[in-house]
Amino acid sequence: IRLRFDGRPYQVPVMGLLLLAFLVGIVGSIYGVGGGAIIAPFCILLFRLPLHLIAGAALASTLITSLSGVLLYSLLPAPAGLATQPDWALGGLFGAGGLAGMYLGARLQRYVAESVLKMGLTLLLLSIGGYYLWPQPVG
Repeated sequence: IRLRFDGRPYQVPVMGLLLLAFLVGIVGSIYGVGGGAIIAPFCILLFRLPLHLIAGAALASTLITSLSGVLLYSLLPAPAGLATQPDWALGGLFGAGGLAGMYLGARLQRYVAESVLKMGLTLLLLSIGGYYLWPQPVG
């Protein structure tokens, strides 16, 4: 795929992007996330795409994979003793907050430099990774 953004040419290998999306779909469905937050950093790192370019595509992929996940989890039979049905009230709250945040983020991103956005994303991912690596008290 060849495209231009802000006057600069970019090229993304189709098979590489499909493989990344496939892997992100697996990880996203395991963790219950849409995948946009996972695929965006990889598109920046692996394909050197600018953050402002991939924001909309990441949101679209999150919508598609989230809807697919809800459909699959709603239709698949649950193994004995395991609740897999979506919690619609909690999902509605997540969705309402996500819609408000998405609107605000899309309106504000043009006023924030890409370097600041990348640093914020880096700090967020490092914080989440550090939390998972830090030993948690049991009980």
